Amino acid sequence: DNDYPQMIEMAVNGSVTAKAASGIYAKFLAGGGFENESINDIVVGTDQRGKEITVRSLLRQVGDSCGMFNGFYIHANKNREGKTGTVHLKPFKNARFSKPDDTGFSAKILFYDNWTKDKDLGKYNPKNAIPYHIFSNNQNVINAQINSSDDIKNYKGQIYFQFIDNTYFYPLSPFDAAYLDVDTEQQVALFKNRTIRNGFFNKTIIRKKKDFEQNENGEFVYDDEGRKIQVYEVSDDIIDFIGADGENVIVIEDDVNEDTGEFPKDSFQIEPIENKVNPKLFDSWEKGLKNNIRMSIRGIPAILIDYEQGSLGTTSGEAIIQATNFYNALTKDDRELISQSFAEIFKKSDIPELANNTNWNIKPLSLIEEKQEAQKDEAEVKRLESQANLKGSVGGVTALITLQQSVAAGTSDLEAAVEIVKEIYGIGEETARKMIGTPTEKKEDGNTNTD
Repeated sequence: DNDYPQMIEMAVNGSVTAKAASGIYAKFLAGGGFENESINDIVVGTDQRGKEITVRSLLRQVGDSCGMFNGFYIHANKNREGKTGTVHLKPFKNARFSKPDDTGFSAKILFYDNWTKDKDLGKYNPKNAIPYHIFSNNQNVINAQINSSDDIKNYKGQIYFQFIDNTYFYPLSPFDAAYLDVDTEQQVALFKNRTIRNGFFNKTIIRKKKDFEQNENGEFVYDDEGRKIQVYEVSDDIIDFIGADGENVIVIEDDVNEDTGEFPKDSFQIEPIENKVNPKLFDSWEKGLKNNIRMSIRGIPAILIDYEQGSLGTTSGEAIIQATNFYNALTKDDRELISQSFAEIFKKSDIPELANNTNWNIKPLSLIEEKQEAQKDEAEVKRLESQANLKGSVGGVTALITLQQSVAAGTSDLEAAVEIVKEIYGIGEETARKMIGTPTEKKEDGNTNTD
């Protein structure tokens, strides 16, 4: 289906679980950037907003595209020498291959923003699609492409593409098998929203007689169809009454019997409306939907989707780390495929650092470093607190005086005493030396020198 990418994108963006799962998968694909950290911050192009694109930010964008569509398209400018210039990611949903030749090969990739024939995007006209040549580092191929464009100024560059799923001509989204679950989760959320917006929640109705207009003689006033004209209409009030933010009380004028003039009910009646919405109605459904959605995208462990900030230092933090290592193993082949793609794209880069780079491996995502840093920070806070408490305590002052006396008597080493004060009390070296003082020199006979 020509609308497949757009259909997938709309479904995923409408599902909380699918959106989260897509982001997690993308994060694992990008990992911690490339192992050769010297290349991560090299600028390789600009996006449509004029912001710089670095090697690492391009990697993140590739991960995002794969997380949604299982593939990516990258535009690369080429010069006559076959060098790759600036590059940037192209929207996956806007790409379609040209009609294949007799051998089944499509020589170009077309980009157009309205394959879905959306009237809001203007009249559908596939002739407006922009064709690009398929990526190649072969100089003869590049020369042929430039020559077919008449001039290098008309040459639009190349498109590099890579699909993680190669079952069919176009890749299936990671969520393809769970598409109905993704859509159902969105519909459940929509149902809840409409129930809240359009339902009645613990409201109260007050019924009373209708009031009709009368003329100066006390006679009822009728409209052109012979009906009494009511003093005011309640339709707007009912609209204001609906929804969670609606008014809690509404006054409704009931009909009267025109022959008898009697009110069919009490002349003044209060009727409560209880909330009938069952909040647990879809609980069992939602659990099954979430499970199916996360399993469709390389079987993301549930704990990674339900991860809570600050839990790395707890028992569950160990489980999260184990789940991270497990999912790193499941996504290893996908990262290697992306690494190979970057190596091919920048093999003939006009940036020497990229052209000469031989290590395009992506560092797997690691939460252990994050945990270790958190533990270090916690230990540092505790150390500083202990130092502050010690410096302000009687015991701390007494111990410092004893240390001074020991150094003065020559029974303790000065340098060791300085380090003790620095470490235990958190005092700078210069101040520590002043506090300890200078040890008293001794004569050769062992007696104290008082000269």
